[in-house]
Amino acid sequence: MSGNTQKITPEQAIAAIKKYGGARPAARALGCCHGWLIRLARRAAGPLTGPETVNHVIAGKPKGVKSLTDFRQVYDKDTIVPAKIREALGKLGAGGWEYEVEFAKMAGVSLYDLGRVRDRFANNVVTIGRESKRAWAGSKALAQQMREML
Repeated sequence: MSGNTQKITPEQAIAAIKKYGGARPAARALGCCHGWLIRLARRAAGPLTGPETVNHVIAGKPKGVKSLTDFRQVYDKDTIVPAKIREALGKLGAGGWEYEVEFAKMAGVSLYDLGRVRDRFANNVVTIGRESKRAWAGSKALAQQMREML
């Protein structure tokens, strides 16, 4: 450790870690041991609970680390299916409509998955006749006008 690094405050250590993108590059730039810089930064960052490193706490989420939100967007059907339906409703536009089977194809979801979340979009669904055939309207206003015609 060089003589000038002994005068670094914990806040300055954190600033250096943020600036250089990690404790090792910051230590190289400052000419000190990275372990010493980490210990100094931890004083300001507070105690770490669990497997986090000082880079996680100070420099933010490291590259390549995914959050629970990222996981939901890939695997959780309760997140994926409604998003696809909203996208398909946007494609229909305010004045467009489509029968449910074709709408499911447009949205890229199965009829089963569409049925599971249909109640969330009840304002956009119009039941036609006794056959329980359904149409999806691109807007709530259009769906209301369609219901009034039946």
